Amino acid sequence: MEILDSDNIRKHSIVEYANFGNRLLASLVDFVVTALPIGGSFYFGFIEKNLILMLLCTLIAALYKPLMEGIYGATFGKMAVGILMVDSDNEPIDLVQSFMKNGFYLISSAIGVLSSFWMFGQDAFLEADGFLESSMAVQTNPYQMISSGWGIVVLISCLAMLASDKKQTLHDRIANTYCIKK
Repeated sequence: MEILDSDNIRKHSIVEYANFGNRLLASLVDFVVTALPIGGSFYFGFIEKNLILMLLCTLIAALYKPLMEGIYGATFGKMAVGILMVDSDNEPIDLVQSFMKNGFYLISSAIGVLSSFWMFGQDAFLEADGFLESSMAVQTNPYQMISSGWGIVVLISCLAMLASDKKQTLHDRIANTYCIKK
């Protein structure tokens, strides 16, 4: 008779992969958690027009998921729903895997930063008063089409889990990560 230690039991136990609904609910909770820096980004971008504070808020929102998942194995949303990001050995992912997994989202944030630099380089934007006038001044932003196109890529990556027996998104597959129920 072989006695297995707790690590071996965990590695060889049957895991239940988190479904689309679990992950969607976790994402909604995470949206609430990041609402303040995201709101700050819009406020400092369109109302106060402070590029440094806008970029700081963007950075906080962008690093939330990769840092939380890389350090704790889950964001607050995933913790609330009871799911965890793991590697192929069912161990919590590390920072490298987390940044690989969240690369699609980080690219979205980078496009947003490029868009912000373009925006703050436009005299019409800088001279505009209020949100509506500022928004109208940046309608010709060349990064908007890139951002929209990349948003479709991210959506397809997320929806790919519906066709995966292990409920992996495309970005999960790239990083060799899995989202499981605790």
